[in-house]
Amino acid sequence: MLDVDHVEEPRAAYLRLLPEGKSDEWLKANGIVLVAVTASGKGLRVIGERLRVRQGIAPTERFALIKAQPASALPTTTIQVASGTPELESIEEAQMRMASVLGIKEYDAVTKDLARASYVVPREYVLYCDEALFSTSEMPSTEHLLALPPRSAIGAHQMEQSSIKAPDASALPTTTSVVSGAPINEELCYRGIPYKEIVEQLMIATGNGGGAVQGERNTVYFSLANYMRYICDFDAEVLLQVLPDFGLSAQERRQAISSAIGRPRKSEMPVVLQSAIAVAERERPLTGSPLEGERVISAAGMAMPALPRLLKLLCRRLPEEYRPAMVIASLPVLGALATRVRFEYLDRQEQSLSFFSCITAPAASGKSFIRKPMDLLLTPINEQDAIEREKEQAYKDKLRASKNSKNQPEDPHACPRNNGVSISIAKLLQLLTYAQGKHLIGIGEEMDTLVKSEKAGVWSQKSDIYRLAFDNAEYGQAYMSDASFNAHIKVYYNLLLTGTPNSMKRFFKDLENGLATRVAFAQLPDTSFTEIPVFAPYTESEKAEIIRWARQLDSLSPSLPSREGVVRISCPQVGTVISEWLEKKRQQAIDADSHAMDTLRRRAAVMGYRAGMLCYLLEDGKWTKTVGAFAEWVAEYVFRNQMELWGEGIEQLFNGDASLNGERGSATSLLELLPKEFTTGDLVKLRARKGQSVKHSAVFMLLNRWRSNRKIEKVSEGTWRRI
Repeated sequence: MLDVDHVEEPRAAYLRLLPEGKSDEWLKANGIVLVAVTASGKGLRVIGERLRVRQGIAPTERFALIKAQPASALPTTTIQVASGTPELESIEEAQMRMASVLGIKEYDAVTKDLARASYVVPREYVLYCDEALFSTSEMPSTEHLLALPPRSAIGAHQMEQSSIKAPDASALPTTTSVVSGAPINEELCYRGIPYKEIVEQLMIATGNGGGAVQGERNTVYFSLANYMRYICDFDAEVLLQVLPDFGLSAQERRQAISSAIGRPRKSEMPVVLQSAIAVAERERPLTGSPLEGERVISAAGMAMPALPRLLKLLCRRLPEEYRPAMVIASLPVLGALATRVRFEYLDRQEQSLSFFSCITAPAASGKSFIRKPMDLLLTPINEQDAIEREKEQAYKDKLRASKNSKNQPEDPHACPRNNGVSISIAKLLQLLTYAQGKHLIGIGEEMDTLVKSEKAGVWSQKSDIYRLAFDNAEYGQAYMSDASFNAHIKVYYNLLLTGTPNSMKRFFKDLENGLATRVAFAQLPDTSFTEIPVFAPYTESEKAEIIRWARQLDSLSPSLPSREGVVRISCPQVGTVISEWLEKKRQQAIDADSHAMDTLRRRAAVMGYRAGMLCYLLEDGKWTKTVGAFAEWVAEYVFRNQMELWGEGIEQLFNGDASLNGERGSATSLLELLPKEFTTGDLVKLRARKGQSVKHSAVFMLLNRWRSNRKIEKVSEGTWRRI
């Protein structure tokens, strides 16, 4: 007998001890006849036969001989008989052998006989049993035993029918798990949520989002069964249907399920399971068919499309109203990662994944939510930048040391690509030259930082560079002074900015230069008078998967043809989608006689096309309906936001009237400017005169706020009175 004490989870420990792929026959061949959880529930008990060994070998040598053999060879080594009469191994030797077979490092060496085996344990505590050991009893076979629910959950009449077998797993209706590729019954649900979706979230929460690999399948399966039993009525048959098999045999799965069901139960559902259910319920729209619309409504009043896997991950932990902004914010970074990708636009001109994005929202509304996901995506670029900055610093040190020497160090052309937005024109031009066609990325979490550069007198040049970067056009400068950097280079530069509406207006105040029309804008909701938004952290497995996607984009997919240092891709279906969208917007612009719509649709179409090609990459270079829906969504979302922000100003430019109403920006109280009794139409006219939003939602939000604070009262439908 081998007694192992102080084991917190003996069933899981046993599954870890049993070598991968080894069956009950392997245990039997090694003389092990019973493995059970001790009566305390905190230990393991192993009972085995004493085997015959060769004579003339000292006990210590016997153990060394056994230990030196691979596990598969142990039965042959221990049972082989030489000339002479074989003898039984001692109890100590038998204990050492069984411990070696199972990989047990510590056990109770004082227990040397079968005395403690007289402590009978419930049948569900038995993890393995050689049926021959109880051949004269009515104990059911191992297969029947493992299919039984825990003793506390069955009655005497059920015990009499314990020979009923669990259903054959092969006969169950199955589907394929997104996470593991293993069969899962899709028909069963918990509160309307398919079990398979809860299982996937559980695997992510427990760090197994990539599936169970060889060597840990038993452990992962047992862990899932341990959690899922709480929402499967502790029913072994249900668990057998809803859990992925990971390639395990029915016998192994039933054994793990029986062990999990037999564990002590908590009075409440585990927190990990509660969280997995909540996330699965929230994420259901993201896991639906690409043809299905999402529940999420963007700031521009649009439903989110189906998203590729990476963008789902980035949006997963965000409140719904922040997800469109996350998609728009990720475009410049993803474009910089896939910097070598080239493709033809509708006009047959070559383009790259160049994006400018701007996230705008009032102060303290959570604009910094982009920082963590962007840091994860930028991992491969930041790692290379660290090396480049070391090279740059080493060069500067050598240059300083040889200041008066004739032998100057050679410039290593170090080129960190992520440099923020506070960078001089000369330095930016130098890095663009050294980058050799790779995109630089600038991220400014405070737009006022760039506004200050205007006061420094460099804004005109930097604005030129930004505009040229959108089309990867050429920019150059030439000075007679050797101190300045002279070059003529194509501009590959992506930009991500965040700021308040006021700072945005200061930054894009000149609509004639065309920079504002080249930017994808996303407006976050106004969080005034609301609770603080909660941004749940990514799990470790989610972080690892995001970084894997980033590295894949950065290294370029080897399945795509590459030549001349770039990867050229083609997806005509994206062109078809954007062409149809452009024509629809052209007709709308004609009907509305709007020059602003006609101008903005063209730039939005370019961004939608590029986003579609990016999605094409994320879909492994395959055309899917997700690609088309995503391309059209980005074009429409960008168009609507630009129309809302700049449509009026652009229209005024075309009409030759760039003046603004003098009342705009007045600090006078709206309520005081209204008559004692006023209509909703009066309020709309006043807000329009002051340059404020006259959208239905904005007007009625203000009326409701006044009413809840007892500043106005309703007289009749559409009529109000000041209190």
